[in-house]
Amino acid sequence: MARTGDRFEMPDGSVYAVTSAAGDTGGEFVGMEFTLPPGSIPPPAHVHPGPVEEYEVIEGELDVMVAGRWRTLKAGESASVPVGALHTFKNRSGETVRVRNVHRPAARFEDYIEHICKLMRARGITDTKNLRDTKNLRAPLYLSMVMLEYPETLAPGRRRERLVINALARVGRLLGLRTTV
Repeated sequence: MARTGDRFEMPDGSVYAVTSAAGDTGGEFVGMEFTLPPGSIPPPAHVHPGPVEEYEVIEGELDVMVAGRWRTLKAGESASVPVGALHTFKNRSGETVRVRNVHRPAARFEDYIEHICKLMRARGITDTKNLRDTKNLRAPLYLSMVMLEYPETLAPGRRRERLVINALARVGRLLGLRTTV
């Protein structure tokens, strides 16, 4: 279980730092600071079945899509994602972006992030920018499998994401991939 102060460094160079762990807030919320370098991999469009998600840009510019509408947030600006709203985010700016992020209630969000980080490291997936490395071709399989293990946290948002994520997870299972660390 993640704790306040934990930092999770992902293969794409992004860092997710826990600023308020669910255990410290009684599960009321989890707070993180995301550092997203240029070229970081955005999550697929998804929904949160229970949590409201909030973004506040500390540095740089973050593109956020909520309910099909994209907007660019600059330092000092924020956005809120209502329960069940389709959303995603990405760094298109070419500069590093730092973002405060809150999920309310926590719904195991920090466990999901920790799981991804530890799994990628344990499987030797250290740089998703070089897809010629065959180790990295497993990353989408593992990410899809893990996403489906946290249905109270997030779910693929549209039919096309559901189809792809379910198919990738199935291929991963057929190949004998395991998400336990």
